[in-house]
Amino acid sequence: MCLQEVYTKNWDDTYDHWFKREGYGAQMFQSVYKSHGVSVSWNKERFEVVDQLCVRMDGTEQVCGEKLETDNVALIVVLRFTEEDKDAGLVVSNTHLYWKPSACFERLQQQVLLQRAVRKMQDKYPQYACISCGDYNTTPDDAGYALLTMPRPVTLNEWQLDNLLPQTQADEEDSDDSDSAKPLSYSEMAAAGTCAETDESISKRRKLEDEEREIEQQLQRDTQRVEQLVNTMQEEGQVLKSCYGTYADVDPSYRTEQWKGEPVYTNYSLWKGTLDYIFYSPSKLAVHEVLSLPKEDKLMPGIPNDKFSSDHVSLVARFGFNR
Repeated sequence: MCLQEVYTKNWDDTYDHWFKREGYGAQMFQSVYKSHGVSVSWNKERFEVVDQLCVRMDGTEQVCGEKLETDNVALIVVLRFTEEDKDAGLVVSNTHLYWKPSACFERLQQQVLLQRAVRKMQDKYPQYACISCGDYNTTPDDAGYALLTMPRPVTLNEWQLDNLLPQTQADEEDSDDSDSAKPLSYSEMAAAGTCAETDESISKRRKLEDEEREIEQQLQRDTQRVEQLVNTMQEEGQVLKSCYGTYADVDPSYRTEQWKGEPVYTNYSLWKGTLDYIFYSPSKLAVHEVLSLPKEDKLMPGIPNDKFSSDHVSLVARFGFNR
């Protein structure tokens, strides 16, 4: 069982005691500055822990030379069967990626970091299957989803690539710099083409040209960084499948052209959409069942409510090993 945004107080007062009472082992990894984290729990009668790895998702300087300040975390637990085939096991990861909708570039860095951590565990336990759970804060039409699930090489569309470009403060806020914000007036532009420019108009034109040149150079640098991360995702990571990736085949009412087979929502609050996934390695695992999602009339106008304690619905899958 993988949980995100587990508050430390709730873990200490409730969850930890409940898991122990019900015969479950459990680990929680907390953020540094937030009062919550992620957890992985398992049935102790069926599994034993053989390894684990805690990942702070801001350590992305090893990915592209810069350190993030999101305080997101991931937890990887390696489980071995206790009674069945003892050579079989699972590498289970759980994460909660950066929430900001415009931060596709930051999430892509976190995905690379998590992918490398999972790969490290898989290299140690190559016979084990992989299950990656979490709130990825990524919709099914985002580049991050395609890079996890699509056959190589992945061809991203222009919208996906544009969204991956780093967002600057100028992109997100209206600038108050009156000099840089003001374009040349019509009379100045006309004068520049028909007669000698004034010193002031020359200065403004050159400043605009310098700013445009700097923007173009920065765009080229950012594009190269994105291309590097995209290539790294494809070269280093395995192709995973989403347990709910064909959910619309089971319940056609969830089918949308935009999000293909994924559910219309896993988050149902002020914003409604799909952000949560259970990914798995299809070469070693097969999905036998998934939990049906609650209908909208049970969730409207939004959750949490008296029946659902979170603004995200639960995803549950039953797996079998490919033989």
